Amino acid sequence: MRIPTGFVDKARFVRVIFTDVEKEYNTLLHLMTLSFDTIWRRRLLSKIDFSRERVILDLACGTGLVTYVLSGRAKGNSLVVGLDLSSAMLRVAKDKRPRGYVHCRVEFVRAVGEFLPFRGNLFSYVTVGLALRNFANKLAMFKEALRVLTPVGWFLSVDFVRLKNPYLWGLYKFHLFHVLPALGRLVSQYWDRTLLYLANSIQISTSAEEIRRILVQVGYRHTSLEKITLGVVALLAGQK
Repeated sequence: MRIPTGFVDKARFVRVIFTDVEKEYNTLLHLMTLSFDTIWRRRLLSKIDFSRERVILDLACGTGLVTYVLSGRAKGNSLVVGLDLSSAMLRVAKDKRPRGYVHCRVEFVRAVGEFLPFRGNLFSYVTVGLALRNFANKLAMFKEALRVLTPVGWFLSVDFVRLKNPYLWGLYKFHLFHVLPALGRLVSQYWDRTLLYLANSIQISTSAEEIRRILVQVGYRHTSLEKITLGVVALLAGQK
């Protein structure tokens, strides 16, 4: 599978890849990660101070998995905004709003992270959950996130990365390119396509160390990098 690198082409490609899989997305994400995705999201959320009202932006929110957990922990007068380029994913996010769990106002916006439709200095936190690889222009997205963050606001991302250990990477690559697509084919031709994209996007992904260097280059301070679950995912943070 060839993944486009240009902004317009990749944005269109990612939108198509995540169309027709939106209804099963949450269930299959839990299945293919052996429910570790829940642990990874908790680790990201542990970096957020919910002691007072916040305005939080969840980029590439998909079906709202991180968005709704954020809203469940936030104070009553907070605002959580989920942003995604896929209208199909956003429809599911709106339809699956959990009853009694949301403690604050939640809004969903269809847009791309590289061109955010918000004024500057608005959000206390900008989060990205398992979707950093999907951005066509990470540098532009980091700059936009920095622009919309309040002074001393934080950017937080947890995402899959390529393993450094060659032996572990060999086992992991077999899982990505053979086990997961086989599971996908049992569900639909669309999931076969989506999981193949997942495997390829991890294989060609920018290293977590390089992402951290880009954050510093853009202007973030107090950047940090934490590898989780044998290095399968990385938690990155940077403050405005």
